[in-house]
Amino acid sequence: MARRTPRRPERVSIGATKKRGRLAALTLGVGVAIVVVFALVFSIAFGSRGVAAHASALHNADEAIRAATIARSQSGLATHLSILERDFEFDAGNGIDLSISETKLALRDLAAAIDGMSDATGNVDVRIQSSSATFAATVQGVLDLLEVGDVDGAEVAAVASLDLHFRSVIGLVVVERDHEATQVAAANALMGRIGDMARFLVAFLVPTAAIILYRELSRRQQRQRDLEVRLETEKELNKARDEFVANASHELRTPLTSIFGLAHLLEEDPALQASETAPEMAGMIISETNDLSRMVDDLLTTARLDAGALHYQFENINVLDEAREVVDPMRRSGAQIAVDCQPALVRSDRLRLRQVVRNLISNANKYGGPTVRIVGQVVSGWYEIRVEDDGDGIPEELHDRLFQRFLHQGDLPLVLGSVGLGLSIVRALTEGMGGAVWYERRGGWTSFVVRIPLATTDDRSLYREPGEAAAALAPANARRAFRSVIGR
Repeated sequence: MARRTPRRPERVSIGATKKRGRLAALTLGVGVAIVVVFALVFSIAFGSRGVAAHASALHNADEAIRAATIARSQSGLATHLSILERDFEFDAGNGIDLSISETKLALRDLAAAIDGMSDATGNVDVRIQSSSATFAATVQGVLDLLEVGDVDGAEVAAVASLDLHFRSVIGLVVVERDHEATQVAAANALMGRIGDMARFLVAFLVPTAAIILYRELSRRQQRQRDLEVRLETEKELNKARDEFVANASHELRTPLTSIFGLAHLLEEDPALQASETAPEMAGMIISETNDLSRMVDDLLTTARLDAGALHYQFENINVLDEAREVVDPMRRSGAQIAVDCQPALVRSDRLRLRQVVRNLISNANKYGGPTVRIVGQVVSGWYEIRVEDDGDGIPEELHDRLFQRFLHQGDLPLVLGSVGLGLSIVRALTEGMGGAVWYERRGGWTSFVVRIPLATTDDRSLYREPGEAAAALAPANARRAFRSVIGR
């Protein structure tokens, strides 16, 4: 059995590392650019809301000044007209009524402007609210006195406190208006700087992104062209390889058949049988020819599998007969193989089934223990063929790769003296015939289990007795078995 060796760490391609580094850098750059753009958009949106709020507060401050000025002037005008009407006895009722009406409208506008300032900024100086309320109450008091005809009282109220309260509220509102104007100017300046940054980033990032995108597309197109060239080259190489393997395999069959037949004729020659060494040498020739024939057959089968040109001829087959046909030539070359197969008919390709069993037996002889046996039985509607040996088993690290081509353990092939295709061909042929294959280790035995479908008919007359000795097969049958193996 192959020795256990630790797995070697996989090598990471330097080119792949650089490619991942460039991709990571590009992704990071794009991410930073997106974050910056979103930050600028958020800043512009936030700044726009701030400018709108301060502008609204500024507008309401101007409205408050305008409304307070109108309220003062119209209330004073109404008082003056009332004094003239009293002292000179002429009719000024329409003018007085119009002034009173304008004053009341101005007071409403003043209250609305003060409320608007508070809503725009979220808070307004309480002194403005208090002073505007006092001014409005003073104006309203003058109007109330005029409406009841107390001209003297209205004159006293207007002269004594109206102007004072007006100046108080106007002074506070003007301070607030100047503050809001400063805030609007500062916000506009900030928005201007953010706009400049946004324009710069747009002017810089868009061409940069276009250049990077163009370079990446160009590289991808170049890689695509390189891959297409490599793929075409690989196709040509594979085609040439397949043609070479097929031609070489066919060319090797003719001398192998001649060598095999001549070796059997020599083995049966009475003159050579009398020699002590000649039969042994003839057996060695037959054994080595069997191994070489199996390797050639594996190469040809692999080439046909790769080309999709492998076809199956399904028929009802007696498993016991086929096992004996495979085992007998190996026994004649000195191999010790026990056959214990339950008689049954399976639906399979005769030559491909023999190839599967032959590969597994060869693998067990070269790789397993000294005792090799074939056990066959019907299990759950399938027929299972177990090729077993009493060797040490296969290292656990190779279990997942057992049926791969050219399987190696460390620097050594799993099976010495093999091209490394046997187990992979076993799996391909078994699955092609509708079955399955797997590896087991139990009870001190290493087992390769092949499961194939049973035939739909049950012709017991085709069976041989399980205990019939395989060695009883005539040499002509062995030669026919060999020719059938290499004939396809």
